[in-house]
Amino acid sequence: MLLALAAAACRAPAPEPQPATPPPLTQVKILLPDGKEIAAEVADTPEARERGLMFRTAMAPDTGMLFVFDKEEGLQFWMKNTLIDLDMVWLDAQKKITVVHADVPRSRLDTPEERLARRAGLGLYVLELAAGEARRHNLQKGQVLHFAVP
Repeated sequence: MLLALAAAACRAPAPEPQPATPPPLTQVKILLPDGKEIAAEVADTPEARERGLMFRTAMAPDTGMLFVFDKEEGLQFWMKNTLIDLDMVWLDAQKKITVVHADVPRSRLDTPEERLARRAGLGLYVLELAAGEARRHNLQKGQVLHFAVP
């Protein structure tokens, strides 16, 4: 009987791996040109930048994620396991907007790599907001945002 239970346990499918809960990120307040303040999580390590907003299903109003890089350069983002539609705002070293990609479509957990939405721009920073926020705050190339990275 014990042998039968052991054999059955060996054949049971392994549970689906769940994404690990990342450590909390530092936050920064970002002042938009229209005077609105956004609370943004700071992704400033390779691990935090790679994870980004993966596996999240919602964003609270007036929040975002600020990706901070080591140098200003051409950067490409893709929506791997990003379950919410986003606006992506690239900023140069002076925090001036270089490009705004609005309404970047979400992916699903089973979206093939070749079908993931990709967006690129020149920047030292990339600010991700919930889709529609860039339009709501009239964010445009050339505008300057104000924040101090911790």
